[in-house]
Amino acid sequence: MNGKTDEKLTGLILARGGSKEIPLKNLALVGGKPLLVRAITAMKDFGRFESIWVSTDNSEIESCAIQEGVQVYRRSEANAKDCSKSIDAVHEFLNYKQDVRILCLVQCTSPFLQSRFLNQGCDLILRGYDSVFSGSRDKKFRWKVCNMDEGKSTEPINLAANNRLRRQDREGEIVENGMFYFTRRKLLEEGVFQGGRIGYVEIPAELSLEVDTKLDLIIAQQIHQHFI
Repeated sequence: MNGKTDEKLTGLILARGGSKEIPLKNLALVGGKPLLVRAITAMKDFGRFESIWVSTDNSEIESCAIQEGVQVYRRSEANAKDCSKSIDAVHEFLNYKQDVRILCLVQCTSPFLQSRFLNQGCDLILRGYDSVFSGSRDKKFRWKVCNMDEGKSTEPINLAANNRLRRQDREGEIVENGMFYFTRRKLLEEGVFQGGRIGYVEIPAELSLEVDTKLDLIIAQQIHQHFI
């Protein structure tokens, strides 16, 4: 399925300017392009958004977004702090843009977002899912965190210790990677990104990197140089 749909899809990127470890992280370069531009390009290539928005408190990010031909919402200072929650920034945007019915929140610090991933998520929403998120499959064995200074013992979460399946025999679990979330407005107004009938788009692990630290940025640049 391609092209615009009858259900209005709005694309939104939250891109504040106050990142600490990597100043203006959302404008950091991967493959010679700012992370913000990479995300906007994938969203444009997707081609099914009624409109694409960047919510920011920063003039440089605003200028970059405008140069890429998308709309800008100037976020309040209250929702642009280190401790601010994404859902609160989304609520602020929804209060401004009342005609949003389905929102796709895109994380521009996921440098390997592709339009085909967005298409898969959109198709699920239009098939009746209420929310769809991106994630990658993980087959690691998981154990509970415990305080061993107090003599506590850990416990398995997703395995039977007396029946350890081989990795290739395990179905695994889907771990959110933050790349995008399609959500119907009603759920967002209830304060959640996932609810109702929930679907997911499985992203290859090698494309699921999130740039949060300087090391992440170096890894992303190397992946792009050698594998993309």
